[in-house]
Amino acid sequence: MSEPLTRHKVPADNSCLFTACAYLCQGLTGDIELKVAGRALRTVCAETVVADPDPDTRALMLGHDSVDAYHMWIRNEMHWGGEPEVLMLAEHFKAQLVVVSCESLTVLRYGTPTIGTGYLLYTGQHYDPLASGPIGSAPAGEGGSRCWQAGASEEELAAREKVAIGLAVTHNVEAAKRAAERRVTRLKCGGCGALLDDAAAFQAHCGEVEHDDDFTYDCEQVEVVIGADEALPESHVDLNAPTVHAFYNASSADALSLSMRSAAAPFALGGANYSNLEAYWRSDAVESAGLEARGTLLAAALRAQYLGEGGAALLAHLLETTDKLIVNVDVDPWLGMQAAGGISTGQNMLGKALMELRAKAAAAQKA
Repeated sequence: MSEPLTRHKVPADNSCLFTACAYLCQGLTGDIELKVAGRALRTVCAETVVADPDPDTRALMLGHDSVDAYHMWIRNEMHWGGEPEVLMLAEHFKAQLVVVSCESLTVLRYGTPTIGTGYLLYTGQHYDPLASGPIGSAPAGEGGSRCWQAGASEEELAAREKVAIGLAVTHNVEAAKRAAERRVTRLKCGGCGALLDDAAAFQAHCGEVEHDDDFTYDCEQVEVVIGADEALPESHVDLNAPTVHAFYNASSADALSLSMRSAAAPFALGGANYSNLEAYWRSDAVESAGLEARGTLLAAALRAQYLGEGGAALLAHLLETTDKLIVNVDVDPWLGMQAAGGISTGQNMLGKALMELRAKAAAAQKA
């Protein structure tokens, strides 16, 4: 094979088969001209079917009620092209189109190579053209075609197809790697670009690291990709592990749970009555307090709720978690943790406070 096959990507816009064929057989590269050509090739398929001398059989083979129904269907750019369209386009261009399947790692040939052979990589959801030379390079064949000219030896054809299968394998490896990637949000410091786990970590960072005089203590939320072979953050917790008791603050107020919304044990604190921990947490006493004071207030509220007159059932539920790691799943990164993208983040202060209360209550029962 004189030149190697290279994957040339076209937009995944439901018209990839048509634009891939326009790239291969017409030598087009620009996004606009490929889009226009894709529409024209949809029309080629539509008119080919309408002109069939046996329209009823053709419609039946295509799975449509009539050739007119197919005509309307294929011209709708929301519909994908498939095997029937590959065959029609091969006949239209008088070329052989070879579909290289990433799913089966085989090749399927359509049409005869009158003017040459073009290769299409099919991922199961998308078509990309396989051609020689770098992306956007001049067409290799006559008449603007990037198809290989007819007349290649059996050895050259076999070598080409071996390379094409290799590209399919490469796609599968990369797709598996992407599928194993996990995404997590981080705060990026506007001064130095450091990535921090949450608002508390950013606050600590600002106090520890010197920035220039223009630093305005700003940050932005960014998404970080963690590969399958990379270590997870030290703070990561598998919320589905058998050693973890995870609960949601959004749980029903009627259910007996560790949720702040649980109304199983109303309590009094600081001269006020609260229906549940959430009501206390939204009170002025807490919302006006600083971040450091909130830890003390949270511990006091848990003692009042769980160790108070009506807290027996709630305390028993807490003790049933034995020595499991208690994790509060909540949007508040201080109170709980989140697991967007499969990676948990957050300080889990409510979970930690509950575990501290559990330890003290268990020790008191043994005394």
